[in-house]
Amino acid sequence: MSKMITFWALGLVTLSLSAQESSPVMRSASLEQYVSKSINSNPEIQASWRQLQIAMKDVDIAKSGYLPSIDVLASSAYTERNYGLDQDYAGHTAEIRLTQLLYDGFFTSSEVSRFKQAQVVRYYELMGEIEQKSLETSLAYLDVQLYRELLSLAEKNLITHVDVFKQIEESVIAGVGRRADLEQISGRLSLSESNVLTELSNLHDVTARFLRLVGEKPAEELADVSLSETMPESVEMDIESILLAAYETNPSFNATIYNIDAQRFAIDSARSRYHPQVNLTASYGAQTRDEAALNNTISEASVGVNFSYNIYNGGADRAAIRQALSQVDLAKDLRDKACVDMRQTIQIARNDIQNISEQLPSLNAHRLSSDRVKSAYMDQFTIGERSLLDLLDSENEYYESSRAYVQANYTLEKARARLLAASGVLVKALGVSRNGVASVSELAEKELRYDPNHVCPAVRTSLEDERNILKRDSDSDGIVDLWDDCVNSTPGAMVDDFGCEASVTEPQAMTPPASAADFTLDDAHVLASFSINISFASNSSKISSEYTSSLAQVIDALEQYDNAGVIIHGHASLDGDAAYNQRLSEQRASAVAALLIESTGIDSRRITSVGYGETRPLIDEESLAANAENRRIEATIIQL
Repeated sequence: MSKMITFWALGLVTLSLSAQESSPVMRSASLEQYVSKSINSNPEIQASWRQLQIAMKDVDIAKSGYLPSIDVLASSAYTERNYGLDQDYAGHTAEIRLTQLLYDGFFTSSEVSRFKQAQVVRYYELMGEIEQKSLETSLAYLDVQLYRELLSLAEKNLITHVDVFKQIEESVIAGVGRRADLEQISGRLSLSESNVLTELSNLHDVTARFLRLVGEKPAEELADVSLSETMPESVEMDIESILLAAYETNPSFNATIYNIDAQRFAIDSARSRYHPQVNLTASYGAQTRDEAALNNTISEASVGVNFSYNIYNGGADRAAIRQALSQVDLAKDLRDKACVDMRQTIQIARNDIQNISEQLPSLNAHRLSSDRVKSAYMDQFTIGERSLLDLLDSENEYYESSRAYVQANYTLEKARARLLAASGVLVKALGVSRNGVASVSELAEKELRYDPNHVCPAVRTSLEDERNILKRDSDSDGIVDLWDDCVNSTPGAMVDDFGCEASVTEPQAMTPPASAADFTLDDAHVLASFSINISFASNSSKISSEYTSSLAQVIDALEQYDNAGVIIHGHASLDGDAAYNQRLSEQRASAVAALLIESTGIDSRRITSVGYGETRPLIDEESLAANAENRRIEATIIQL
C-alpha cells in the first residue's frame, strides 16, 4: 500500500510540473534555434542594444559642436511709464543670431573622439551580453537534456527495483524467502524512488531557467549537441596560444580596452578648459521703438569675433582633470579584472576538456563492465548462486556508473561551450547572429593595438604539467609512475615492464642508433658539444635552407672524424604545455637533422635527433629573455 501511495505522489509531482508549464511546446528543436531566439528577444540583450543606440546618438550630439547655431529672438510687450512723450505703448523686437565655433581648446574634437570610442565600448558590451546569454542558453539546453537522461536512468533503475521487490515479496508470501531480504529490497526501493524525485526536481529547475532565457519551454525532442567540430584549432595547443587568440575576440575584454582609450580623450576634454574660446557671431535685429521709446522702427546688424578666457572658477578645471585621470585608472582596473576573469575561465574550461576527454573511455568501460556484471548477477540470483545484496549492489553500481558517464559527456560539452564563450566565438561557432548590429570599423575613432604580453600576460597554472597521474613518469624511463616499481632508475638505462633496470650483455661494438629512443650519452665517447644558431617561428618546426651555414661546425666535425656521429638536441622554453613542447622540440631537432642530411649527403646513420622539451632549461623561469635562451638547438659529436 505504501508503494502505491509513493507512486501516486510521484504522479502528482509530474502533473504539477505539466500544469505549471501548460504553454504549447514544439515537437523538436535545436540549440541553434533557441540561441537565435534568445539573442534576438532576451530583455537584457535588448537593454544592451538600447545602450549602443544611445551611445551612437551621443556621437551625433558631440559632432553638432562643429556646426553653427542659429537663434531667433522675438518679444512683444506693453509698457506703461510716468515719463517721456509716450507713457504707454506696445513695443515689438525681433533678432536673428548666428554663432560659429572657431576655437575651444579642442574640446569638441576630444568629445567626438571620446564618444566614438565609448560607442565601441557599448558595442563590445552588447557582444559580450550576446555571448553570455548564448552560453547560458547553451548550458540550460544541455542541462535539460542531461536531466532528462538522468531521469530516464532513475526510472529504469526504479523499475528494476520494483521487479526485484515483487519477486522477493512473492517468495516471502510463499514461505521460501527471508523477511530480511524483503526489508532490504524495500529500503533500496525507497532510495530509487527518491532518486527519481530528485532528478524530476532538477529537471523542473533547469526547465524554469530555460524558460527565463528563451521565453518558451524546451521542445519535446532536443537535437544532440556536438561542439567538438566547432572548437578552434588552438584548443589543441598550449594555454598561451588559446589566450592570445581570445584576446582578439573576447568582447568583454575588448570593451575594457576601448574604455581606457575613451577615458583618455576625456582628459583632453578636461584640459581644454585651460584654453580660450573663440566664436564668430553675426546678428540682425529690428524693433518698433527707438532708444528714446519713440514710435520709430530701427534695425541693427553686426558681424564679429568673440573671445572668452576664464581666469579662475574655484578650482573646478583642475578637479575635472584629476577626475578624468581617476577614470582612466578605473578603466585599467576593469581591464585587469576582465583579464583575470577570462584567463581563469579559459584555463578551467580547457583543463576540464582535457581531463574529461581522457576520463570518458574509463567511465564508459566501467559502465559497460557494470552492465555485464549486473546481467550476470541477475541470472545467478535467479538460480540461487548470488545473494540479494550482491544483486542490489551490482544494480546500484551500474546505475551510478551510467549516471557518471552521462554527466561526464554533458560536462564535456558544457566545458567546450564555456571555452568558446570565453574566447568570444560561441555565437559564431553556432552560426547565429544578432540582427541589425553594426561593425567595429563603422563605429571606432581608431582601432586599437596592444601588446598582450604587457596588457594581460598568459600565465599557465603551476599544476598543468602534473595534471594526470596516468601519464606521470618521474624518471623518464617510459613506464608511468602508477606501474613503475623502480621510480628512481638510472637515466637512459634499459628497464623491464615494471620500470626496473634490466641486465644486458655488453655489446662487442657500438653501431649508430636507429632512433633517439635507442641512444644514451653513456654509450658513447663525446668529442664535442656546441649550440646551433637556428631560429624557428612560434609553434613551428619549419626550417629554411638559409640556415645551412649554421651547421658548418657540425659538418666540419663529421668530415674530420670518419668514425664520428652527431646527436641533434631540441630544447623548448617553459611557456606552454609540456607535452606540446616535447613534441615540438622533437620535430625541430628532426628538421635540423633532415636539413643536415639533405645539404651534405652525410650517411643518415651518423645523424640522430632527440627532443628534450622543457626538461633541460638554461634559465629556470618564464620571461622573454629566458624563453629565447631556452628555445635552442644543440649538437653533440660522438665517436661511433
